[in-house]
Amino acid sequence: MSTNTKKNRSFRDAMATGFLRELLDDHAASDSPPGADLPPRVAHALISDAATARASDIHIEPGENSALIRFRVDGVISDVSKVTLAQARMIINQIKAMANLDPIVTFTPRDAHASYTVGADPLDLRLALVPSHTGEALTIRLLDPRRLQRSIEDLGFDLGELQLLESWIESGAGMFLAAGPTGSGKTTTIYSLLQELKKSDRVIVSLEDPVEYQLDGIVQVQLDQRHHLNYADGIKSMLRLDPDYLMIGEIRDAVSARAAVDAAISGRVLLSTLHSRDAVGALTSLRNWGLLDHEIAEALSVVVGQRLVRRLCTHCRRRRAVSAKERVWLSTAGLPVPEQVSDAEGCDRCSQIGYKGRCGIFELWNLTEPDYEAILRHTDEHAVRRSLMDRKHKSIIANGLDKVVDGITSVAELRRAASGAFLAQSL
Repeated sequence: MSTNTKKNRSFRDAMATGFLRELLDDHAASDSPPGADLPPRVAHALISDAATARASDIHIEPGENSALIRFRVDGVISDVSKVTLAQARMIINQIKAMANLDPIVTFTPRDAHASYTVGADPLDLRLALVPSHTGEALTIRLLDPRRLQRSIEDLGFDLGELQLLESWIESGAGMFLAAGPTGSGKTTTIYSLLQELKKSDRVIVSLEDPVEYQLDGIVQVQLDQRHHLNYADGIKSMLRLDPDYLMIGEIRDAVSARAAVDAAISGRVLLSTLHSRDAVGALTSLRNWGLLDHEIAEALSVVVGQRLVRRLCTHCRRRRAVSAKERVWLSTAGLPVPEQVSDAEGCDRCSQIGYKGRCGIFELWNLTEPDYEAILRHTDEHAVRRSLMDRKHKSIIANGLDKVVDGITSVAELRRAASGAFLAQSL
């Protein structure tokens, strides 16, 4: 049995003592007929279990004969429980009721949200329902407002990167982008910066779709296509408020890219996120959306490429020598091989997983004159990366290796984060 399978099973066994498991077992042991309703608190127990496990998402996935309940914790999916299809439908209907959704509608994809409290901690639940050939599938994103309390120091930036960010906050101009794949922590980075900007005597306005977190001290505008509030009109509305800083939740297409660049060129400071494999990849994304080189050069200021890695559990973390397999991968990736790295076997503090929590690994591209000249010459991103390497620019993977050496994460996590990123040997 593989190590990952063992840890997945350990997590499932640890969660099997939760409220949901007890309620399902109690129901199965009772005299209720097979089709009887589950106790009304089962859905609440499921959400409480997920919050206790620090899950970011709950998945209910119907199969041919049963349904699987899974939690995503620290970016990794783990099986929690298997229930009958009838039980899955009842749980989903209970959750629909929490979001004021019609339980009869099962063949139409729907999104909804609901509020929930675990103890004294509020959660915002984002529901996504999709019909499948075996029944409705449900994913619940658990948004914890406490994430907003993170400062930029908590995200995983090193001292030099923090100094650059603080310098940009003091005298920022142009466009600041957080770039990376889905689930890489881009939104958290932007919101943490907004928390810092709130401390200054400046006006901040955001345009989001949807507004994920309510932020005091910031005017937040939500896109509403039904009432013709799109990116172009939203930007115009934001500019009427005479803001010092603008935030667009995500640049996702040509329309939002044009709106972002126009706002940045107008003299405002703009923050946003976009999907890209690394910082320099943002250049190609902006070009693909029809922006001209001189527009990009005039607008773009700082790009942070990022990934998330799991933190090793500090209670069962152990130092060891680098294995032969790890040595080969590090050398092939163009990285120096450290003398020692860390692993964690798993303990009760981390539910036998070996990891607890996540941190970012970053590539901070602060554009300078050679970069602007390269953009104006329509230099491709491959050549831009080579130029940055020649100037000792630190890549995402090199930044991640620093955290491996410091015992914050493992080589296995770095390899997982490196998937899709440009490595040194490709240049």
